[in-house]
Amino acid sequence: MGDRAPRLKLIGRRGFGSEQITDRLKPLRGLVSEHADLPDSAMTGLVHGARALLLPSFAEGFGLPVVEALALGVPVLCSDLPALRESGGGAPDYLDPADSGAWHDAVLAYAANSPRRRAQLARLAPWRAPSWAEHFAIVERLVADLR
Repeated sequence: MGDRAPRLKLIGRRGFGSEQITDRLKPLRGLVSEHADLPDSAMTGLVHGARALLLPSFAEGFGLPVVEALALGVPVLCSDLPALRESGGGAPDYLDPADSGAWHDAVLAYAANSPRRRAQLARLAPWRAPSWAEHFAIVERLVADLR
């Protein structure tokens, strides 16, 4: 794709077991950059300027990157996990984290101003981050259910 090829900016430290994935990115030198230990303002700047946030996670506790990106008006492509669905609601596109073909197609669609990306931007318009009161109500219900 030459100069039109999407750029991938990895934000944060490498996770446990990420070597296999980062090894697969080596042929894409120049298109992939890593940004570890960024201050919040720099991280916000990178996310705000993105065509989409990608979160191909196999396990997730809350999904804060999803909330942060959506709050900035940035589309999200993320794994189809309960925690990410709770965080993102109906706005993101949810993908199987092991389906590399689906991720490939989604990245290309979002790199362009595709109907798929525009559809998510429309779904994103009414999205709002949960308030602290809403968040703690969920936690309180969970604790009560555990009793």
